[in-house]
Formats: sequence, structure tokens, C-alpha cells
Amino acid sequence: MNQPLLRFIVTKNYKNLSLEQIVRLKNLNIFIGSNGSGKSNFISCLKFLKDSLTKIPDESRAVSSFEDAVAQIGGNRILDVSVESPARVRLAYCFSFSQNSQTNIPARDSGILDLKIFVNRDNARGVNIAEECLYSGDILHDSTPSTPFYYYKFHDREFGKGAVSVYDEPGQFSTTHFEALDNILTNFLGLTAIPRLLEDSQYPPENTPVYRIRRDLIELVSKWQFYNANNMDLNLIRMAEPKIGGSDIYLSLSGDNLPLVLDNLIQQDIDFEESINQAMKAILPKSRRLRPIRSGRLSLTVEWYFHDIKEAFYLNEMSDGTVRMLCWATILNSPVLPSLLVIDEPELGLHVSWMPILAEWIKKAARKTQVIITTHSPDLLDYFTDCLESVFCFYSEDKTHFSIKTLSKEMLNDKLEEGWQLGDLYRVGDPSIGGWPW
Repeated sequence: MNQPLLRFIVTKNYKNLSLEQIVRLKNLNIFIGSNGSGKSNFISCLKFLKDSLTKIPDESRAVSSFEDAVAQIGGNRILDVSVESPARVRLAYCFSFSQNSQTNIPARDSGILDLKIFVNRDNARGVNIAEECLYSGDILHDSTPSTPFYYYKFHDREFGKGAVSVYDEPGQFSTTHFEALDNILTNFLGLTAIPRLLEDSQYPPENTPVYRIRRDLIELVSKWQFYNANNMDLNLIRMAEPKIGGSDIYLSLSGDNLPLVLDNLIQQDIDFEESINQAMKAILPKSRRLRPIRSGRLSLTVEWYFHDIKEAFYLNEMSDGTVRMLCWATILNSPVLPSLLVIDEPELGLHVSWMPILAEWIKKAARKTQVIITTHSPDLLDYFTDCLESVFCFYSEDKTHFSIKTLSKEMLNDKLEEGWQLGDLYRVGDPSIGGWPW
């Protein structure tokens, strides 16, 4: 992967997270910071976008996917407590876009989905889209002297109305103009509604630049995967026997489909079985072979063989840490990685001797896709000393709001030359690293 697919996020008035200054993400991103410093809020911005774009609305509750996604991250409490209500919360996401060789319209290498969400604290359902647009470039349009190319603008002049860029001539991809659209709902993300809006208009979808970009963007975001070590249900993983035939290639949030994922990945990639077994030998040298097997006629389980022991072991006989490491090995060594992989505190419950192994798996995955890891572990951080530019520290601006700074070798060169590792500096609360609540 040459460049990260998600370049940066900008927020304004969103909880305690102050990200108005652009901080560029990389393929590997290690987040550190004290509890309550905004790491989870950053990740909730990503979950919100995925849920808004990909979840099917619950018609029985008359709740849109956007409304449900907002409710999941706090509803009307997403507004910064220091900001007077009602107000607008801004969330802007910059992505890498592939260049369309058929078009001469510039700056197609990246684009920004810019949302302004109206929030009223006095109304439990007082959250709506106040403004939404998708435009080209990798800098925010209010800070650049040039005018970006807009794929669409919704609600910017009047609620329920907007405009979409349309090619001047069907089949000609050189110049565009704006055409008006009406009946744009404020409780749906406009990006999801574009097919319906274009079907009701006189403009064929394929005659709009947004048509292909929208498809690519939703496909990208739909493949984001989020994991939290606290949500891994070890008892459920040990006892689960998922049914044969499911198409799962990503581990579920609880991990209960582990045998099925292992089986599908082995069937899909001839080298994966050897890869996962090598990973297990790294943490348990006596490990001989691990494999998913049929349990009864229609279910799967995992059996595990060790050198000098004839009988197989099963997951319900393995330690918590071993089961956790098997989950991370399955996720990070998978031949089918998500477009963005987010893992909260993967070090939980693991022996310190496994930290270099876990760190290597993370680095290996980041060479193939974009990875975000949050951690409080100095033992794990030690093994990212060689990639300081990938470490992002969430720090307090005014004891209430938090921003992000990136580390660099220049900042820490003197201490590194003395033999300090990144985790050492984190342990002692070195102010150049941050991550401590004081």
C-alpha cells in the first residue's frame, strides 16, 4: 500500500476532541494518551461514518441509519459541553481516491467528505445534517485560496435542497456544471441517498462524477473493522461451534466465529494454515499444529496439537492469553485484511514476553493495509521505537479539550542515544511523550 486510504479527520465542537489542525495519518498509527484524552472519541468518529453509510435502516423503528449511528456515539451529547446549544458539530474525513483516467477534472487523488451536524441538547432527537458536501483535495476548503471541485453540496443554502456536479455532455468527462436537487432529507447522510435523488432527477447517475466516487468510498468504508480487547468474549470463543457454510472472513467483535474464520481463510489461501501455525509457534514453541475441524455434522471447532503429546487440545483448555493471541494472529496475519483495521488495547491479558511478537504482527499488517492501534502498554511501545513517526500522542490543550501531536526522532534523539526506548519514556511520564493525565 503506497499511501493511507484515510488521510486525516478534522473535528470541531465534537465532545472533547479538538482536531482543527490537520494531523496526517499513516499506514501504521499507534495512539497513546491518558484515559479520557479522546482516543475512543476519535475511533467513534470512524464507527459513526461506517454505520451511517452501511447499516440498513430499521423501518420498524422509523430510525434512519444516520440517526442510529449518531445515537450509538452519544446522540445530542456529541456536542462539546463548553459550547452553547444549539450548535453545529463538524466531522470532515479526507480519503485517497483513485484517479479516473477518463476525466480531466483536477485533484482527483483525494477528497473530503465534510459534514456539519446540527445538535440541540434540549431535544433528544435534535440531531440532523445541517450541511454536507464532498469535494476534491486534501486540504480544507476554508483554508485554501483555490476553489476545490465539488461533487455535491447539500443543505448549504437551504435545508432540503442542494446541487450535484453533472458532466456538460453525456460521455464527455472534461467539464461539469451544477444541477439542483430537491427533497434531500436531513436525517440521512446524503452520500447514501444519492442514487435515489438521481433516479428522481433528469440526470443519469453515470453522468455525474459522484457516481463512481460514491461507490468506491462506500466500498472502502464498509470494509473497516473495529476490535476492542475488552469486548472479546473468551468464554464464548472457547465454547462456540459455529455452523459450517458461513462466509465469514473477518473475526466478529466478540470472536465467537473464530473456527469458521480460520476454516474459510485456510480454504481461501493455501498459505494461511502454515502462517497461523508459525504465528502460534512464536508464542508457544511446543505448538505443532492448530486447525479447524468438523464438530458433529454441521459445526466447527478448533483442535490444537503439541509436540510429544498425542491427544489434541481444544480452546476451552487454553489460557486466556493464548486465546487472545490466537485471535490477534488470525486478524493481523489474515490474507484478507480490511481497508482499515482498528484495535483498542490489544495488549490486555498478554504476557510481556509476547509484546515483540504482537508488535511485529501489527507492523506486518500495516505493510498491507492501514492500521490504528490504541495502547497504554509501555512494554508494547518499546517495540515501536523504530517507527516514532507513526506514534500519535493525545494531549490536553486546556484540561478540557484534547489534540494530537506526532512524535519524531528529532524530538527524542538525545534520549534515544542514551539508550531509552519509547516505552521507557512513557513509563516515567516524560513530557515530550505525553500520555499521562498530568
